[in-house]
Amino acid sequence: MQLLKKYADYSSQIYVWLLTILIVSLPFSPFLVSLSQILLLVNWLLEGNFHQKLFRLKHRRSIWIFVSFYLMHLLWLVGTEDWNHAGETLRIKLPLLVLPIIIGTSDDLSPRKIMIILRWFIIGLFAATIMSLGMYWGWWGMPIRDIREISPFISHIRFSLLIVVAIFTLMHWIKSSERVLSKIQLLHMLAIVWFVLFLFFMKALTGVVILAVTFFLLLLEFVNRIENQLLKIFFITLMYAIPFFSVITVVKVYYQYHRESAIAKDTLPSYTINGNSYFHDTSHWAVENGHRVWLYVCEPELRKEWNKRSRIPYDSLDRKGQPLKSTLIRYMTSLGLPKDSVGITKLKGIDIVNVENGLTNVVFTKKYSIIPRIYEVIWELDFYKHTGAVDNHSVVQRFVYYQIAFHLIKHHFLLGVGTGDLPKEYLHYYQTHPTGISPERWWQTHNQYLRVFATFGLIGFVIFLIAFIAPPFFERKWQSYYFLMAFLVIMLSFINEDTLETQAGVTFTAFFYSLFLWGASRKLP
Repeated sequence: MQLLKKYADYSSQIYVWLLTILIVSLPFSPFLVSLSQILLLVNWLLEGNFHQKLFRLKHRRSIWIFVSFYLMHLLWLVGTEDWNHAGETLRIKLPLLVLPIIIGTSDDLSPRKIMIILRWFIIGLFAATIMSLGMYWGWWGMPIRDIREISPFISHIRFSLLIVVAIFTLMHWIKSSERVLSKIQLLHMLAIVWFVLFLFFMKALTGVVILAVTFFLLLLEFVNRIENQLLKIFFITLMYAIPFFSVITVVKVYYQYHRESAIAKDTLPSYTINGNSYFHDTSHWAVENGHRVWLYVCEPELRKEWNKRSRIPYDSLDRKGQPLKSTLIRYMTSLGLPKDSVGITKLKGIDIVNVENGLTNVVFTKKYSIIPRIYEVIWELDFYKHTGAVDNHSVVQRFVYYQIAFHLIKHHFLLGVGTGDLPKEYLHYYQTHPTGISPERWWQTHNQYLRVFATFGLIGFVIFLIAFIAPPFFERKWQSYYFLMAFLVIMLSFINEDTLETQAGVTFTAFFYSLFLWGASRKLP
């Protein structure tokens, strides 16, 4: 008993450091993420003071409202057929039950303690970006071919969400600093630049869009509080400049893809400079950077000249497993070159390497830009428009996932398919309907809102919305910058991802939602 009393004197410090370990380990170690939550629960139990904890749990209705979403999973087990997946779902989503109760019934954390957690979070995230870059460039292990594998332990989308939260946290520290352009402010500015550049480097379009939309909405809230008219005009201009230039960028890339001059069939040359026949297919839709892919093609010359310059044969696969000749023809088209011997001679050494590595367009050589990802999305949409094919195209595949979700919602409108049965229902649909998607990509909704609606029906979907939206009204936290920022990032991520279906996504959501809603005192700036 004496030992427990002595432990209680240190439990608050242990609590802070366990929270810190939890969020710092999120991009690094799933094991530490689970262990730190178990230790948080053990610490909560050993700390004692149950009378006060039960009092808070009883009177803090916001906790019960939020955890009702998890409890709903238990209620909707009635009628479940796939108990294995139901059990896995309940296990993965435990942080939505455990963290709100632990944080919501513990003493409020002072601004200083919150700052300790956030500073270590940002330091750990910075270390994670360095480690990821090292893996990408082959400093340790084999170099990464697919940029989406740059985050080894969590998906690159979840990684980008952590980066977005770090960026907004640093921005708030700069804004709240009493000293202008101090050393610490400059350090924070450099950190923001680093994280933004890394976000673009990893081509996480979801993260970039969430960053832009959240910034716009936070700026909108901030502008409403400004009394100085000149300052207000400046921020309003900035606020509308961001979406304006974003649209301009997308339009520019779209024009670059589609800019195409009229083709006069009778003016197309029939022979190359070497007297070999050209192949021209003026009816084919495929374009790269505004140039028709299947014009000025002479495969015999391509094969002969390519095999002289590369160790990878023309009639084999590139390093991405794609037919090399298709990669070469598309890449040369993107440069505006004829697909013949003359075109091959104009390729630089780096171009040969790019083709060998599977790059189909010179645009994709821009490693530190989001433009290649935008171009890729436009290409996918154009390919889908002309062929109807969706397989292995991450954006247009979502159309099928959404279509199946709407089908299930239509047939299980009020109560959904039940906890654990969504994978079974998706599998049944794939097996009985032609979707054009290969079995290895028979995935599910990629939209948390649709997933909740399909699983729990209209009733469960309403409970889900109330669980996330109502608690800040009870806690009066809508004026809290930190909570509002985390809330926007979380809810926006639900649009394009099943955020709550992985350990990393659930932990990210439960941690920041709980920390800023119940854990942080109202004195937090």
